[in-house]
Amino acid sequence: MTLALDTDFLVNWLIEGTPLHEEASFLVTNEVRKDGALGLVPQVLYEFVHVGTDPRRFERPFSMDEAIARARSLWDAPEVVRIVPGSMVPHRSMELLSRFSLGRKRILDTALAATLEAAGVRRLATFNGKDYQVFPFLEIVTPS
Repeated sequence: MTLALDTDFLVNWLIEGTPLHEEASFLVTNEVRKDGALGLVPQVLYEFVHVGTDPRRFERPFSMDEAIARARSLWDAPEVVRIVPGSMVPHRSMELLSRFSLGRKRILDTALAATLEAAGVRRLATFNGKDYQVFPFLEIVTPS
């Protein structure tokens, strides 16, 4: 079963020295070992490049070239399922924003949820589970 990755999870998994690196790495290793697939949405890769190169967040951030290389490598990895938003995802995202009275700071999370729903992916690895609790079609997987 595919486990989609949220940006915060991806950052903690790929950047050594982050507070939750070990937990993220352990979960990914176990998922892949169980013949599970990792699901990625392009928006998460873009956010990873943005966050992973930010010197205000990390003592040793990736250079732009390093972050791009990591993102490309991950996108092409055999254990990764590419989840691309379809043409109805914007409509569904707007519907979810309205239905759950979500504000402007929840747009990207809602778009991710709608993209996963449309692709039939029900599991999401994140350290920000509260941001996704409102979506009944998602199972939040938080490493411990």
